[in-house]
Amino acid sequence: MEINKVEFIKSIKGTNDILYEPKLQVAFIGRSNVGKSSLINCLINRKNLVKTGKLPGKTKEINFFLVNDSFYFVDLPGYGYAKMVFY
Repeated sequence: MEINKVEFIKSIKGTNDILYEPKLQVAFIGRSNVGKSSLINCLINRKNLVKTGKLPGKTKEINFFLVNDSFYFVDLPGYGYAKMVFY
């Protein structure tokens, strides 16, 4: 499939109505600093749509990116490093 359009929709903490939308959600999950955000940038053929950092723990919220107006890439915070509390 060719990706023609990607846009950042929103970041959330906890629950939100976007979680219940009928669109497919492809979630990227893994340890901190393994390249989840970089992988999304690679898949969408962009360098900086998804924020990346050299230090672990950059992603602190759940980030939704709408792909071709049909499904979401969901960038999740890494586990095993980030020092934060989820409510």
